[in-house]
This record gives sequence, C-alpha cells and structure tokens, in this order.
Amino acid sequence: MSTYLIKLTPLDKFFFGQKKTFGDDNANYFVYSSLFPQQTTLLGLLRYQLLQIAGEEIFKDNKIQDEHKAGELIGKQSFSPFVKDKLQFGIIQSLSPVFIIDKKKNDEGKEEYFLPVGRRFQKENEKAPYNLLHLSCQAGCPPIFGEYKPKKGLASCWLSSKSHTLLNEEDFFTKDERIGIRKDYEGATNDDAFFCQRYYRFKNFKEVEGEKTKVCKQPPVREHDFCFAVLLETHRDIKHEELNKRIVYLGGERQPFLMDLMEVSEETFKLNIESSTLTSDEKHYTVVLLSDAMIEPKLLEGVKFASTEVKDFACLLTHVGTRRFYNKKKKREEQNIEEVETALSHQHELYARGSVFYFDTKEQANQFCEDLEKVPNFHTIGYNHAIIIEPTKTKK
Repeated sequence: MSTYLIKLTPLDKFFFGQKKTFGDDNANYFVYSSLFPQQTTLLGLLRYQLLQIAGEEIFKDNKIQDEHKAGELIGKQSFSPFVKDKLQFGIIQSLSPVFIIDKKKNDEGKEEYFLPVGRRFQKENEKAPYNLLHLSCQAGCPPIFGEYKPKKGLASCWLSSKSHTLLNEEDFFTKDERIGIRKDYEGATNDDAFFCQRYYRFKNFKEVEGEKTKVCKQPPVREHDFCFAVLLETHRDIKHEELNKRIVYLGGERQPFLMDLMEVSEETFKLNIESSTLTSDEKHYTVVLLSDAMIEPKLLEGVKFASTEVKDFACLLTHVGTRRFYNKKKKREEQNIEEVETALSHQHELYARGSVFYFDTKEQANQFCEDLEKVPNFHTIGYNHAIIIEPTKTKK
C-alpha cells in the first residue's frame, strides 16, 4: 500500500456545482459555488488521471480502449451511494476528506494544514478572537451553549496543525460574482435573461492600510498560499512523477488547478486534532465531522446535543462502458451498470463537515464513529470521517 498527498491549487476563480443550477429544470437566476469540491469529484479526477498515464492500449483519444484493463485500474463503475455491496475502484484503496493546506512556510519552514473543529464558536466583535462555546446542562433545562448569543450566529472554525490558529471557514475564501444577461441567437434579450453567478477564490492577500488615512495605498501583501488537499491510498505504487505538476480541470465550469502529487508516509502525515482548551468541551466528548456524512436517524439516539448543518447530495453515475457524457438520463437511478449514457443518483441529505455531536461517555462517542465508518462505500472515498475530542474535565 502507498500513500500520496495531493494538493490542488486553483489558478483562477473556481466553481463547484450543487443543487441550484441554471437551466429549464432549475430556474434559478442566482447560483453560487460550494466552498469545497465533493469527494466524488476528487474520485472522478483521480480515476481520469490514472487513465491518462495508463497507456494507449487502455486509454486513447480521451476514450477507454480496453474496458477490462480499465476496470482493473480504476474500477468498473463510479461511486454509487445506494449500492450495499462494497465498490471496488481498482488500485484506489481510499481517499481522505478534502482539507486545506497553507503552502506558505511558517517560521519553522513547514507548511500547515487546517482541519474543521466545529460549528461552535463566537466572537465579541470583528477584531476579537473566536471563543469556544461550552455545553451547558442545567437541571430542568434542555442542553444549550452556555454563552451563546443569537445575534452573533455560530462560526464553523478550522484549526491549523502547527500554530493552532483558529480561522472561520468563510475566512479562507473571497467571493467573485459575475452578473450578466443572456441573449438569443438573434441578439434579443429574454424575459428570464438576467443571471448572477458566484465563484470563489482563496483569500491569500491582505490589504495594507495607511496608519493615518486608513486607506489602502500599497499593493496587497501575500499572507497565505492556500490550496485544497487530499490523501490517496493505493493498493500498489503509481507513476506519481507523471502526475505531479499537472494542470487539471475541476468543477462545473472546468476551472484550472495545479495538481502537486508526492508520496508520503502514513505515520508522519496524520490528520489529527489534539484535545486542548481551543477545542475541548468542559464535560462532554465531542465528535466533529471532518467530512460530509450520511447519518441515519437511528445513529443519533445517543447524542446529547448537536450543532449541525445539512446539505443536498447527488452524483453522476457512470461505468467503464459509458459512451455518452454530453447528456444524462432524466430518471434518477441507484446505480448505472449497463447504460451507455450517464445518470444522476437519487438525492439524499448529508450532515455537513464541521457539524458537532456531544456525548456523555467515550463509549458512546466511539460507537458513533464506528457506525459512521460502516456506511457502505461512503467512508472509502472520504465521506463519514470524524474525530473525537475529549473533555477538559473528567466526570466523577
């Protein structure tokens, strides 16, 4: 087994599609990108890249030439969320949840990675640091965040691996909105022609204000060099040198990304968050989702309290025999085994990364995480990953 760290640095704005799209079936005139690529998007990217370096006898002119050998390399079908049998993706053993790396070296000359630590932070004012909200359980009252102030909302924060800096998830990104008007072939404007589309960029630069005027007169200063990252585990070695420094295209708008790929040791590169005053509740075991997760209602029975967000999920279904990628079937499917065209899966709701679940005992928290990993195929490609953060005070 080999482990590889993959970094995806956007070379321009990016757009990751979701449920709301332009078109006849989704008459939305304002659509916006997700902040992160779906795990299925990353899986599709890697399967395609492996085909590109497989040789012309397997993949040529952007088409699969040998379905059997292609199936051995990347698996016979794409991710299907409702298939109960374990799916095989060829030499791809597993993917980690997508996370963020700051490629700008810190004082120790090392890159830092960021992981979500939960939707449970607030701050007094714009310039104040984020404060962790602790769960309060008083007799006769339902559990609630003790110092929660409704007007200030909740921030979903991420924690750096080295400097232990807390950043709101939204602070990684800056909006890039495009407004336009569609016209028909004759140049006339349609009644529903207006549209607004929101892209995102990483917020890598900081404006420098004058000390007296408070006006930005100097060019922005690069403060960060953020990128998306994912860990790939394979059953055997791959030609990672051929995939390193490639320009790849991701998202609904096929935006360009620089892909860096390097082999790493599983022991030296572990995605982990240590318990500390920045992340630990006083009395409860906290489970934080590192990725979006499909959680059945019965798994929530032991949860004391939760701070969550849900999101819609669906994915395209293909297999090695798919020939028509330019159109998809209107009927949603559970899996796509024999059809030559693409299909769209049934829709489901996932709990979003950063959602937090509180438990009274360590055994309950461990059981919850074990049950997450048992959901067929989701955990394999980076969904349903979570960590347990122990309390600062041990209950007597």
